[in-house]
Amino acid sequence: MAEPTSALSAKDLILDVALAANVAYYGSDGQQPATVPLDQHDLEKCLRCVNRGIDMFVASAPPNGWRWMNRIAEVTLGTVETTGTCSSDGDATSLIDSALASTYDTDDEIVGYYIYDLTKEIYAAITAYTALTGDITVAEWLDYDDEVSSYTPAKSDSYSITDVKTVEGDKARYPLDQSFQGDVAGRITYTKDSNRGHIIDWYHETMVRLKREVQVNTGNVTRAAVRPWRNRRWELIVDPSPTAGDTLIFPYRIGHNKIQFVTGATSAADATSITDDTYANLYPNDYFNGWYIYIVDGTGKNSYAKCTDFTGATCKFDVADWLSMDGSAGGKDPAASSMYYAEPAVNRHPAGWQFDDVVRAACLAQAEREFNDVNEGYMGEFLERALQKAYQIDARTAPRKLGLMLPGRRPFRYRRTWNDVTYS
Repeated sequence: MAEPTSALSAKDLILDVALAANVAYYGSDGQQPATVPLDQHDLEKCLRCVNRGIDMFVASAPPNGWRWMNRIAEVTLGTVETTGTCSSDGDATSLIDSALASTYDTDDEIVGYYIYDLTKEIYAAITAYTALTGDITVAEWLDYDDEVSSYTPAKSDSYSITDVKTVEGDKARYPLDQSFQGDVAGRITYTKDSNRGHIIDWYHETMVRLKREVQVNTGNVTRAAVRPWRNRRWELIVDPSPTAGDTLIFPYRIGHNKIQFVTGATSAADATSITDDTYANLYPNDYFNGWYIYIVDGTGKNSYAKCTDFTGATCKFDVADWLSMDGSAGGKDPAASSMYYAEPAVNRHPAGWQFDDVVRAACLAQAEREFNDVNEGYMGEFLERALQKAYQIDARTAPRKLGLMLPGRRPFRYRRTWNDVTYS
């Protein structure tokens, strides 16, 4: 079932800001219904108000955080960790260890596993394996930031092979999704039907390191910690090092993915594309693939389509066909000088429609900061009314007898408190 039709879209929020700042677009004749600014400068300011407003709303959470931010992370553990040394130089698509056949004696036995050159700090998914020569084939080598690397394996480099994606080839360490930013919201457990009779406790990462300092034990996981890894990424580290391919789950709080929006006037258009010279060479190929393009003024007004391919050098959006507003075929084709806007398929604030009022208030409050001539008391409206209502809405999402999505009776073993402590 879809959200209520009253739910605010990105366009709605941007338009609210534009109307408050008197920068909305009213068509080429100035007599049409208001829509988002087509002037890039005005749009950028309105878009900044929307994104900063959502950020302000997120940062103004109640003491235990917004419940709508809670998500469940899943991490599937690996059971394979094979280490070795390269017997000869590899290249941009291979790593060679002639002794590997003693462990894997069948061609393509480890296809789909991951290979890590620990010396060069590069890794790749294995696409082919020749047992006779110990030649591992990959599509390309990536650095630990998932960028294509210019480094290649060399003789005597140390490597590790794991059956799932890990951190640096250690099956006790797992990279967490980019959306995870360290805010754990509850206990870590095995997933359903794991048939495990023991409990996993959150520990400080120092304690996990101490457990592994002398010897890395193996077995069923009983300790876990999250810690920063690199470039704003986090990892999960567990102890003992797993021997079963179990899946662990735990709640965490997501962040806000910014609202994105592009507007402009076409320099050329036809039945299957539009081109906008203004943005030529500003975006890479395929950047807008999957975005939706809406014609808002000029020839083809009220038609829309999904971008199937984008060419960055010319800023050309290819589409399969222009659709009518009801989604049916037969939309009118745009032409040169048609006005359009484009946005991703998923482009709404993350809290859900019940928080639309407070998000709108936050965006208008930010408009008072960005636009000098906007002074309507929007910040007071946000802080004194909308935000307080949002607290009530958030509290109602928690059943009274179940409480919040928090660690419960088994919290982190080592934690700080900012509250006063009274001794008796």
